[in-house]
Amino acid sequence: MKLLSQILFWTGIASIPFSWLMWHLGANIELGVTILESSFTPLLTGKDIISNIDDEALRIVLREAHAERWGIFVGLWPVTLMVLSYIIGKKAK
Repeated sequence: MKLLSQILFWTGIASIPFSWLMWHLGANIELGVTILESSFTPLLTGKDIISNIDDEALRIVLREAHAERWGIFVGLWPVTLMVLSYIIGKKAK
C-alpha cells in the first residue's frame, strides 16, 4: 500500500506540467470521438465538425474552448491523485 501511495503521489506531481502543456497545445489535439448525426449520415468526428464551420472566428474560439476544457480536465488529475495518495497512505498505517 505504501508503494501505491508513492506512485499516486509522484504521478500527481508529474501531471502538473502535463496539464500546463495540454492547456497550451489542447487546441491541436482531437479525440477520436465519433458522433452520429442522424440515421442517414455517416459518423462524424470532432475534427470533421469543427472543419465544417465556415466562420473562421467561431472556429478559432471553439478550438480555444476545447484547449481550455482539456487543460481543466487534465488539471484535475494532480489533485485527485494526491488525495488518493493521502487516503491510501493513511489506510496503510
